[in-house]
Amino acid sequence: MSGRPTPRHRATGVLLMLAMAFAPGLQAATPYVFSQGFDSPSQAVPAPRGGTTRGAPVELDARVPDAYRAVHAAGLDKRERDARAIRALAGDYRATFEFIETATLAPDIERDARPYRSWATERIFLIADRATEIELQHIMVMRFVGDDGEISEPMVMKHWRQRWQWQPASIWRYAGDRVWRKATLSDREAAGRWKQTVYQVDDSPRYEALGRWHYDNDVASWQSERFGRPLPRREASVRDDYDVLSGRHTLTLTPHGWLHEQHARKIAERDGKTTALAQEIGLVRYQRIVDTDFSPADTYWVQTQAFWAAVRRYWDRAMAEHDRLEIRASVDGKPLFARLFEAAQNTDTDDGDALSAQVADIIAPYIDAP
Repeated sequence: MSGRPTPRHRATGVLLMLAMAFAPGLQAATPYVFSQGFDSPSQAVPAPRGGTTRGAPVELDARVPDAYRAVHAAGLDKRERDARAIRALAGDYRATFEFIETATLAPDIERDARPYRSWATERIFLIADRATEIELQHIMVMRFVGDDGEISEPMVMKHWRQRWQWQPASIWRYAGDRVWRKATLSDREAAGRWKQTVYQVDDSPRYEALGRWHYDNDVASWQSERFGRPLPRREASVRDDYDVLSGRHTLTLTPHGWLHEQHARKIAERDGKTTALAQEIGLVRYQRIVDTDFSPADTYWVQTQAFWAAVRRYWDRAMAEHDRLEIRASVDGKPLFARLFEAAQNTDTDDGDALSAQVADIIAPYIDAP
């Protein structure tokens, strides 16, 4: 592997990247329909928390892509129509992230009434397309507007990954305390359904959810069953009073992108007791954009994809060989993603065996898999 990205492209800027950015105009404390952060109309609606930087302007794509039209073609069986809907998630997007607690469910809880808002631009690559399995890799390319109005050089970061599997034989469920357990699915449970696996930026599992695609009124929409997952970064960075985010997700294709709706409860598991603290809704909008230069994402992926393929193989093997995984947040004070990002940038070989050995040395200390 040669022609490594310049320092400004390096993922060592990951902490800034994870903070995301606000789209122009999103900083204003505009009212939210479900805001409950005030006791009387005279009190101000709380300003949202989240990113503090502004992103470069983008142009929304007014065209309807062929991938969207293909989902609605006549004469398709369910598996093929579903697969086309999943493939249609790929593309170039502005993503806006919005979350808000709609209700406090436990007494004596001090809640943060501020909504959460953030923004990113990313290219979603189709990296695997098999009959019963499809994979998509998100890579962010962020350009920030400085105080002087100048637009920064692009910062590139490998973001999350999603894998879709048709009628899976098993599913991993989050058990809390950074532990995941595998459960077998019956033929009846899996019939007609797709499992979506969402992976962290280090390709460790985040959650798996089973659901079915529907096409009511010619709208393609995947609806999950209830599942649990760890606290997202936006929550884990500011609170530690609950342990599992439990809810259902809906993905809906639109002519110009897709929506990711989340309805969840924040569950505390303490002293042998399970308590629902609060209820939250989230909406992530993926809007197709044009005339944004995503070539840095292409360059990064070409130069690092062999390394990340070795990382995926390691996790696939671990999840195939074990029924329980505990993944440590850090080793010697360093999170796994930081070590992997550094290695991805500095590895100059495409040799599969060498990469597998390197990856195993990095990841193994972070896993407890009896």
